[in-house]
Amino acid sequence: MMTRFLFLCLAVCTLAVATAHANSSADIRRRMEQRLPQIDDLKAKGALGENNRGYLEVRQATGDAASVTSDENRDREAVYGMIAQQTGASADSVGRARAKQIAAQSISGVWVQRENGEWYRK
Repeated sequence: MMTRFLFLCLAVCTLAVATAHANSSADIRRRMEQRLPQIDDLKAKGALGENNRGYLEVRQATGDAASVTSDENRDREAVYGMIAQQTGASADSVGRARAKQIAAQSISGVWVQRENGEWYRK
């Protein structure tokens, strides 16, 4: 009887964690999508840049640049952690790989950081 109860508790906890993870992923994606136009605008103005670890950095303090950067980086950190957990990689390596993708896809004029730490405008 006790074994069945423990098994049931474990099954319920596993389901709850999986459901919370799915909701969390969906919430993160929604927030990131909503934030993207503002990020693109701040990048075009030179206020934000993409560093070599897959995170935004403030290049010029303007308006909401700091809060947008903080919110976006918190969500990116969560995403990189989820991907790392699924793939067995480290969150740092996921972020660095994403930084390379972001740099390659960035439009002309956006601040990007090379692997050696040097900043340049694409």
